[in-house]
Amino acid sequence: MHKFLQIKPLISSKTQWRATIPLRDLPCLIRNRFLQTDAIPSPASEPPPLGSALSLSKRLRIPQNNSPNSSSVLNCLKSHGFEDTQIAKLVRKRPDILNCKVQTKLKPKLRYLIQKGFTGKLLPDLILSNPFLLFRGLDSQIRPSFEFLRPFLNDEEMFVALKRASWLLTISLNSVLQPNVDLLISEGVPASRISKLLILQPRVLLQSHDRMVYAVKTIKEIGIEPKETRFIHALRVICSMSKSNWKKKVEVFMSLGWSKEEVLNTFKKDPLCLACSENKLRYLMDFYVNTMKLDARAIIAYPKLLGYSVERRVHARYIVLKALESMKLIKDDKKIVWVIKLPEKKFLEEYIAKHIDKVPGLLDMYHGAVKPRKTIRGKKEKFDPKSASLAL
Repeated sequence: MHKFLQIKPLISSKTQWRATIPLRDLPCLIRNRFLQTDAIPSPASEPPPLGSALSLSKRLRIPQNNSPNSSSVLNCLKSHGFEDTQIAKLVRKRPDILNCKVQTKLKPKLRYLIQKGFTGKLLPDLILSNPFLLFRGLDSQIRPSFEFLRPFLNDEEMFVALKRASWLLTISLNSVLQPNVDLLISEGVPASRISKLLILQPRVLLQSHDRMVYAVKTIKEIGIEPKETRFIHALRVICSMSKSNWKKKVEVFMSLGWSKEEVLNTFKKDPLCLACSENKLRYLMDFYVNTMKLDARAIIAYPKLLGYSVERRVHARYIVLKALESMKLIKDDKKIVWVIKLPEKKFLEEYIAKHIDKVPGLLDMYHGAVKPRKTIRGKKEKFDPKSASLAL
């Protein structure tokens, strides 16, 4: 938007008007102001067709510009399945889309994406998630990126990966994506695991190459080999935090009773344990040690316990076990760690179905103790972090 749009419409001095607004910009000013007002059309003028670009611009209050291509761009997007609101959102994100050359730039990219299976609402959804797709070269960036990913992903997997990280098609193939994948392959990571990484955690491969080199080196020094399944999980964790944050995470574990060696051994056993937040870690340790009276060494020995949710798993099972113990239906020396680790189906068979006749309402008790997942960040767990410290 030009700066002169901020000038008050009523200017008494003709000299001031000429000094402030160049004559060449006057038609643009008039057109912009006209299109952004609810002007009453002249009775003599024929209204534009409902689907025309001018009508669309007025309905969505998309400012017109000097580009003769703007109407062609709007019509092109409309003809390729974009709804009015989607077009408005795209123009707000990237106003320069209205200057795009339709025949040589816009249409070829849209048609190529359609050929790759992005039909119906998949196409506008993909473009809105990453409008840079329309500004990258088809032959220099988008097509080579698709061809590079094709050996690792089938059609369905491609949709999943690009929905999670459409930047796979627009980030530099030669300096980021391909060097990162080539590094992992050269280190011995199987192609099947790279495929899994692209599907589940594609953003890991979008790290700068220097950062990827650092992550691979760090993981190998800890003792996890690239051929192991745990390696890609460790890669996800290391790539998700800076060096300083990794150091802080280790310090948090040590403040709860781990030695540095035990922290690294925990990472080797189950890398995803170190992905949990400080608050969740303190909350879990508080519940295990102070409520369930578990020995802290048991938690260090079984780090998978740190991956479970107290509200959706641990608390409910603990209540069931205490109820069964109180009725002498199970021994109170039952190794609770194994009970927590049981798959849901196995737990229901062994501790609910087997005793439901003797303990009416046991299933309702269990379901009532399982709290539904909350989606509001920061309100999942309430506790006092100060009480969650350990002394071993």
